[in-house]
Amino acid sequence: MPYRSMPKFDTGLVELGDGIYAYLQWDGGWGVSNAGFVDSDGDGLLVIDALMAPSMTQEFVRAMRTVSSQPFSKLINTHSHADHTNGNQFIEGAEIIAHQNCRNEMLDAEILAREAAAKSPPRGVKPGWIRDDWWEELAVVQPPIPAVTYGKSMSIQQGEHQLTLEYRGEAHTTGDSLVLFADQNLFFSGDLCFFYATPLCRGNLENWIDICDYLLESQIETVVPGHGPIGGSMEIADMREYFEVIHTRTRQMFDTGVSLKQAMEQIDVGEFAKWPESERNAMNVAHLYALWDRN
Repeated sequence: MPYRSMPKFDTGLVELGDGIYAYLQWDGGWGVSNAGFVDSDGDGLLVIDALMAPSMTQEFVRAMRTVSSQPFSKLINTHSHADHTNGNQFIEGAEIIAHQNCRNEMLDAEILAREAAAKSPPRGVKPGWIRDDWWEELAVVQPPIPAVTYGKSMSIQQGEHQLTLEYRGEAHTTGDSLVLFADQNLFFSGDLCFFYATPLCRGNLENWIDICDYLLESQIETVVPGHGPIGGSMEIADMREYFEVIHTRTRQMFDTGVSLKQAMEQIDVGEFAKWPESERNAMNVAHLYALWDRN
């Protein structure tokens, strides 16, 4: 793949048509994710993901209020990670919907947070990827857990729009949802799509490749990724090629007895090393070694 750098885009709303909006955040790095919402007459606002820090979610809410004063009716969490769920409490009054595994992961994270809070320093040690100003804000965050869950798929009628939540198995996490608007030929992918940046796998990278194939075969034209600009089949194909490269080269190391430490240090993903967040390459190698060790 010839290297393609991330195109410039602005933080803010992008109208996708018929009351469907994406909310993008430049530049899509650690903790800087995208969201969206549907404005439907009489049915309230359906929100897709809730962002990381309270200040981010409050900006998102202000942007939504430039479009509609309707109350929030539903909030879809595409997966459990904090940069998509920490803002749940600020989408006030919304019924929270997610895959059942997403709910389970959030419950597990709650337990870990309580255990960390019991240690010194309070709240545990700040992860390196969280900015200091976020860490201060996050002291007040207690994200509500999804109350409504599904298994394979779930249909929602929101005003004139019918949308479908689809679960295609473990990939970025164990509970990723695709949010498909078939009538508009678009979907919100959550972190099943990282565009122009290194993806991070915490579920099953091999199945994620199969999901990429499914997305490409669907021929959906417009994709709102979890991180990065709005894209389509070209960006999905680039991401799939990345997965093939790191999978193939890591498998060669695993099969020839290269240690995990050496593999994490030596992995060569070619042009993909130029993508932002390249430190995730070593993390993805570790994921694959753990996956194959279990098998």
